[in-house]
Amino acid sequence: MRKNISQIHHLHATGPLGFGIVTYRPGGNLGMRTQENVQLVVIHRGELHLRIDAAEVHVPAGHGILLEPGHRETFQFSTRQETTHTWCQYPREMSPGPLVAPPVAAMGVPAPCSPWLLGTMRAGWRLPAPGGSAEDVRIRLAAVLTAMAEFVRPILHAQAEVRARHGPRERATAGAPGSVAARPPGITPPPLARLSAALMEKLDHPWTLDELARAAGVSRGHLIKLSREYWAATPMEKLWRTRVDHAALLLRDTGLSIGEVAYRTGFANPFHFSRRFSQAYGRNPRAWRAAAWGN
Repeated sequence: MRKNISQIHHLHATGPLGFGIVTYRPGGNLGMRTQENVQLVVIHRGELHLRIDAAEVHVPAGHGILLEPGHRETFQFSTRQETTHTWCQYPREMSPGPLVAPPVAAMGVPAPCSPWLLGTMRAGWRLPAPGGSAEDVRIRLAAVLTAMAEFVRPILHAQAEVRARHGPRERATAGAPGSVAARPPGITPPPLARLSAALMEKLDHPWTLDELARAAGVSRGHLIKLSREYWAATPMEKLWRTRVDHAALLLRDTGLSIGEVAYRTGFANPFHFSRRFSQAYGRNPRAWRAAAWGN
């Protein structure tokens, strides 16, 4: 990093658990380095040519890539303009648990970012430096993992579509060593990207199907068709799935009460929340949190 310091226009970071932002002047570079964290890198302007071990990956503006520990990386930024990128990360020694840890199948895949994710990454670096309390760590980790979950969801869906379309040969080779650049990027249609952003901004809103269609900018019928094709669910099923999955993150990674989690994620009351959550996760929120916290 020191040899490239003259090429950095702005640098801000909030610690190994959290967010950061940096702008490199044209031709800036970083590395070679060994990745120490689980890290999501998002390009806001400019572009990134990234070498991961022997694989070459191009990450244009509006896209991101999830990096896993242990790989050798070299970053080469745009030679024509400044490149601004944000990142969020958690140390590899901090295990967030199998439910919310980003899956290996999503690592090293450049993919477009939703408007909501881009805004989250821009805002995240303004968070104050993390304190030492367990609650502070949980809240900060929840913010990082929420951003990563939003990024990987369309990637995993696209990979599932490819496997279903092409059969066992791709299933056998997916995720094989050296296949980083060959993995298909997740491509979310713009209406569904708009809808995802709207849901995360107002998850507690009592959405109707008409409102979901307006947020997506398409008719009800077209939204239902897209939702079933890309999400394997109706728009309303996707809404409840999003609410339940986000609630699971809050239960595991914050100290919010069950009632507060229910209201923040759009459930009418804790009883409604408990019923929906139990259907999705096999146990009620209180029991699930206790198991997640090892109690």
